[in-house]
Parts: sequence; structure tokens; C-alpha cells
Amino acid sequence: MPSSSHTLKIKRRKFPKSEARVISSINVKKTTDRLVSSFSIIYNHNEQIVRENLCYNMSMTKVNEERVQEIFNSISSDYDKMNAIISFKQHDLWRAKTMKRMGDLTGLSILDLCCGTGDWTFDLSESVGPSGKVIGLDFSENMLEIAKAKLKEEAKKNIEFLQGNAMALPFENESFDVVTIGYGLRNTPDYLTVLKEIFRVLKPGGRVVCIETSHPTLPIYKQAFELYFKNVMPFFGKVFAKSLKEYQWLQKSAEDFPDAKTLEELFRKAGFVAVDYQKHGGGAIASHFATKSKKPKSNIRIGKK
Repeated sequence: MPSSSHTLKIKRRKFPKSEARVISSINVKKTTDRLVSSFSIIYNHNEQIVRENLCYNMSMTKVNEERVQEIFNSISSDYDKMNAIISFKQHDLWRAKTMKRMGDLTGLSILDLCCGTGDWTFDLSESVGPSGKVIGLDFSENMLEIAKAKLKEEAKKNIEFLQGNAMALPFENESFDVVTIGYGLRNTPDYLTVLKEIFRVLKPGGRVVCIETSHPTLPIYKQAFELYFKNVMPFFGKVFAKSLKEYQWLQKSAEDFPDAKTLEELFRKAGFVAVDYQKHGGGAIASHFATKSKKPKSNIRIGKK
């Protein structure tokens, strides 16, 4: 038996250099194959998730009137609460600033389009006074039920709520002095068609005022806002209203909506003049103001071509 001072020596087999290269190559290939196989499994799994999310997002971004009506009917009971949570109650401030710029509305006839639960409708009612008239129109019957319940409590005599479609307004030409639309244009199938309908029902010299989501441009704030709107807002919808998919859809509708400058050009395309806008919340929201000219456009040209 060897003493403790002796070391047990193991004789290792030495391979020729050419054989060692082959063995090394085989080991590398086996390792590579395992890695490729692992990454392939992960990639295919992620690809499936991406594909499913892409299909879901595509279905959300396609503005379908029946789907939008279904969404707003389902979130109607929590709508006012969620607006306050999502905007940190800033939406009331933005509306107040917009109305201040609108000036004196006493005695005017106003259509509040896509009125929802009627927040802006009631503010307009105060501004026009007893000699004026405000009609709130929305296509969600559940939203209108809440608006009518508010009206019953406040007993306003110069407000009327109607169900209708912003794409085909149920009013005669030149019926209103002012048309307002708050956070509703982006949820319609065709923005230009809605703006042309607004133009049609306005009296010559009448005004349209639109409050809508926009896109911040300030670095860092822009990224922070996009992160908030894409992830936090739907999460709030899930927690406070049990409506994750609905608020994911609303987030996508805001993401796909034109920026303030592009929307300004769309107003001009619909026939409006004196188009201007005011940004709120660092550019996250924009109020657009436009006028229907008192003088109708003429196709008659005088002078040389």
C-alpha cells in the first residue's frame, strides 16, 4: 500500500493533433446544435406570441362602428371615474381652458358631438344660458343613459340628449352655431367624413371646437408619455374598471390618431378656415378651433387662367 506521501498518477491518453482537431470540432458542433435548438424553441414560442398579439392589435386598430359601440357600452359605468384616473383630473382643466378661448356663448345653439356621459354638454349648457340650446349626441345608448340620469338630477331645460351617428348626423344643413367634439373623433371610422358632416350642419360663420389626444414631441417626455399610455393606462383599465382589452383598444386608437398639425390640415380639407390649435399636457392633448366661412366658396374665376 503506497504511503501518504506518494501521489496517484493518472496516465492521460495523448491524441495526435489531427485527431484532436476532429474531436474538438465534433464537440463544438454538438454544443452549437444544442444552442440552435434552444434558441429555435424560444424564437418559435416568441414568434407565436408576437403573431397572436399582432393579430389582436390589428383587430383593435380597425375602427368598426359596432365594435366601438360595444366598447363604450361596456365601459360606460366606469367612464367618468376612469377619465379622472387616467388624466389625473387634468381633463377638466383642459376643457376649461378650451371653453375660455371659445368666448361668450350666450344664446347660441350648440351640438356636442360624441357627448358620452355629458360632461362637456353640461358645461356648455351653463355657458349658453336659458336662451341657448345644447344637444348632446352619442351612439352609445349606455353612455346616454348616464347622461340622461345626470340631466334628471340637474333639471336643465336647455339640454337634449339624442342617439345618433357622427358619420351621418340627423340634422338639417346649417342648424348650429357651434359644434363641439371631445375625445370622440379618433373613435370614428373616417375622420374626414365626420368633419364634413360637422361643416354641413354648421351655420355660415359657425365654429367647431375639438379636444383630442395628440402626440408629444419633447424628448424624454415623449417616451415617458408613450410608455404610460401603452402600459399604465390599460393596466388602470384592468384594475379599476375590469376592462383591459377595452382600454388597450382605446390606447391604440390614440396611438394611431394624427398629430395636431396633421389634424389641422384635415380640418382645412373639410372646408374650414381660420384653423388653429392649442396644446395641453405637454402636447399629449390638443384643442382645435376652426370656422365655417360666411362666404360660400365659388368655382367662378375672374381674369386670366
